[in-house]
Amino acid sequence: MDTTSNKLEKAARRVWKSAQMFVGFHTDQKGKPREQPKLWPPKNGSASIHGDPSAQEAIVVVKAADPEAAQDVQIKLHPNRIVVRRDAEMWWQGVAVDEHSVTVRMADNTIIEIRHDGSVIRRSAEDETHVEADGSIFKFTEFAEAHMTGDGVEMTRRAEDRIATISADGVVDRARKR
Repeated sequence: MDTTSNKLEKAARRVWKSAQMFVGFHTDQKGKPREQPKLWPPKNGSASIHGDPSAQEAIVVVKAADPEAAQDVQIKLHPNRIVVRRDAEMWWQGVAVDEHSVTVRMADNTIIEIRHDGSVIRRSAEDETHVEADGSIFKFTEFAEAHMTGDGVEMTRRAEDRIATISADGVVDRARKR
């Protein structure tokens, strides 16, 4: 007798095949930085989290089940955050989780930060967008700044030469005083 969860497990594509913990030593025994960290697998599968990740890191390497369809992922354990990274040409390349936020780096270098209060910031080469915890939105580009209140009642657009506002009282569109 097949349960729904068994059917789901059989239908789901296997993405990961193994995980192994390593301690990455970024400096040699004399303290000189290495080009590539020396990876050592601890025998008991346990590693302390070093205070300085540039000297030593605890790393879990998760191997992809199908290297053609997915990429290996590294999980780096730092004293103040957890970093998940991969060398991807599409979608996400890294996720950092700390006490206050989750930050995602996309393959096109866009950064998306989700903060502890529910606000979101998206930064790209072309623009920056803030969605505040109250729902208000701020958009900044090279050419203009825009704002909309969380309830959608007011919208404002500021450009170098003009300012426009839509509110419950009406519409204002005029040249900016310089």
